Amino acid sequence: MGILSGTHDEKETGIQRLNDKNPNTRERSISAGGPSANGTAGLDLPVELQGILDNARRLTQARYGVLAVFGPSGETEHFITSGMAARTRGRIGSAPASEGVSGLLKDISGPLNLADLQAHPGFSGLPPHHPKMTSFLGSLIVIDGDPVGNFYVGEKGKREEFSPDDETLFGLLCTQAGMAIRNSRLAQTLEAGQTRLQALIETSPVGIIVVDGSDWSTTLVNKEMDRISSGYSISLDDSSEDGEQSVVFRRPDGAEYSKQDRPLHRALKNGETTRAEEVLFDLPNGKTIPTLVNATPVYSEDRQVTGAIAAVQDMTPLEEVEKLRSEFLGIVGHELRTPLTAIKGSAATVLGSRRPISTEEYTEFFSIIDEQSDRLRDLVDNLLDMTRIEAGSLAVTPEPIALSEVIEEAQGNFVGSGGDQEFLVSLPEGLPLVNGDRSRIGQVIANLFSNAVKFSPGTEPITVDVEFDNVHATVRVQDQGRGISQDQIIQLFRKFSRVHDDGARNLAGSGLGLAISKGIVEAHGGRIWAESPGPGRGSTFSFTLPLARVQAVESSLDITKRADHLGRVRRPGERSRVLVVDDEIQVLRFLERTLDHAGYQSVTTNEPEHVLDLLDQEEPDLVLLDVTLSGADGFDLLEHIREVSGVPVMILTAKDDDEDMVRALRMGADDYITKPFSTSELLARIEVALRRRLMPDQIEVRPPFLLDDLLLDFTHRLVTVEGEAISLTATEYKVLYELANHAGMVMTHGQILQRVWGPDYGGETELVRSFIRNLRRKLGDDARNPKYIFTEPQVGYRMPKP
Repeated sequence: MGILSGTHDEKETGIQRLNDKNPNTRERSISAGGPSANGTAGLDLPVELQGILDNARRLTQARYGVLAVFGPSGETEHFITSGMAARTRGRIGSAPASEGVSGLLKDISGPLNLADLQAHPGFSGLPPHHPKMTSFLGSLIVIDGDPVGNFYVGEKGKREEFSPDDETLFGLLCTQAGMAIRNSRLAQTLEAGQTRLQALIETSPVGIIVVDGSDWSTTLVNKEMDRISSGYSISLDDSSEDGEQSVVFRRPDGAEYSKQDRPLHRALKNGETTRAEEVLFDLPNGKTIPTLVNATPVYSEDRQVTGAIAAVQDMTPLEEVEKLRSEFLGIVGHELRTPLTAIKGSAATVLGSRRPISTEEYTEFFSIIDEQSDRLRDLVDNLLDMTRIEAGSLAVTPEPIALSEVIEEAQGNFVGSGGDQEFLVSLPEGLPLVNGDRSRIGQVIANLFSNAVKFSPGTEPITVDVEFDNVHATVRVQDQGRGISQDQIIQLFRKFSRVHDDGARNLAGSGLGLAISKGIVEAHGGRIWAESPGPGRGSTFSFTLPLARVQAVESSLDITKRADHLGRVRRPGERSRVLVVDDEIQVLRFLERTLDHAGYQSVTTNEPEHVLDLLDQEEPDLVLLDVTLSGADGFDLLEHIREVSGVPVMILTAKDDDEDMVRALRMGADDYITKPFSTSELLARIEVALRRRLMPDQIEVRPPFLLDDLLLDFTHRLVTVEGEAISLTATEYKVLYELANHAGMVMTHGQILQRVWGPDYGGETELVRSFIRNLRRKLGDDARNPKYIFTEPQVGYRMPKP
């Protein structure tokens, strides 16, 4: 008798669409056992339903999903959402089972598929604060003819209608939700719905096996279980064919399981549920796979055991992570001990010497102490940098810098520290300045130099070359060393990774140096990668940095406009003007109609080169900008806008990328919206952005705020330092205004978010930090020795009273 099964020719293929669309779907509803307090076995019911709802939303490409479970009196016991922010979910609360969408579905048999929910005559509204939806697919959850809940998804991607295939998938998942609510019928459901569940089980990252209790035959095994067992026989009844090799099951101490002690045997024979039992799979090919096994019986309605289910999790990846962590700690410990030993030894020698020590000896010992102290400091700095990168708080201060000087300085430092490797540096003529933090970029280059030298023969030179285009400069560091296999390249920039097990005992060998380099480069808006023809053939590390545009912009723009051109303030009764920049004509027409219908004046263009002229001629109150433009870089255009105008800029793009969002906000954008979007959300965000901008004009009677040489003239919405006007975006001005308005008080991150960005922003402290960094840079305020904006660690910021 075994724990699992290795023969499963009788398995069905499953629904291919589920496999294709959602390879990470987890099968939850088949966890079986005796009934639990909440009515579902093996898992907490809200957790079970959340998984089903998430699957439904992803597979139908819907933006929102809701699953409600009704109590016996019609009250809503569980109200579960998917695709909604936590704050939005909290404001919705729950709705009575007979109103709104529930009332619409109560008399419908089967799924209800609507192209326009709002137009349906039976629709009576969504719960308060619920996001608006147009396309809609919903159904009652029915058990034994009684409705026990409702289930719906809405707002399909790209403004499409839900298809018949979506209806089929939705019906499947609705049935699965009913099974989760009434898990006591699981055995019957498994027999009747095994084909539908198979596809979900096949994509599970956990090995799953289902056994029939009548003859102890295996009725289902998923692909992950096959992978864990490497295809070897693990049948429950030990009926392997002659000569067929089988898996041996052992306890963590190496003792072999007896037949009656195996988890699935205990589930079938004794009705016992096993949770997270450690089992070693000894495979005939010599491999040993550590696993965690969960096994539970399946009951019939009369409480007889009719089968059993086991879930097997391969613990090898976790053990590998723990091994890497242990190796990393060992390396760090070694790196700490080495300089400490040298420092301690030198100091002890000087202090404990029984004879006079010469000046030369003093110099030698103190040189050792000085050198090893620097080494210790560098190690601590690297560890702190890694912590900051993981926390998203690594600070960089980009400015126009010459790459040639940074490379030369890094090379000089390397040679000066005793390195004798030859460097061949090739720089193109006319290399422009790049936008970077000089010390941080030097740190990246030094890391790449150290990495190249460590894995290269001393007789082979290191090649460094730079090239540039209209947007970026690319630095390449090439060695002729050990090379890297393709499957190892993806691990290079991960913390703890070491692709060469050569006993090198320094921090860079742990992969920390490359992980830090990746964080620094990405904080500049660049990217870093590695290439290698293969082991023994060398490798090339490359990274990009954006070009600095300072000289070109200043030579072509009138700098007197920087502080004044914020868009003309329009008083009540006047229509606000919105400039829309997008290269898709259909999108421009749609936005033009939407804005005009909402009462705004729209100015549209699909020609990026005309944007600066339109800013000057039309004086818009807000700009909607797509960062993906034909023949132009939207981020460059954003940078140009910020050189001449503080008008609010909202990014409207199909690039749903967190790094792009952070980059846009740091460059001065006021908001970031991804396509597809709802018109109500877009108009609401435009209203908020305009309200933030107009708010200071509504309280112009306040006297100016003067702090040292910083002046805030509220009447003219002007900010100056030492009499020089400072150009701020609308959001930067609002942040500074709130701090000045609360001078002498500490404003928390949450308070600043609420007052500047509104109630839908919560917990996004990095957003606040990013704008504070921009403000300090523009005001010339040093965060380490501030004059205007002071940091209260872990709390927020404050400005002193004048």
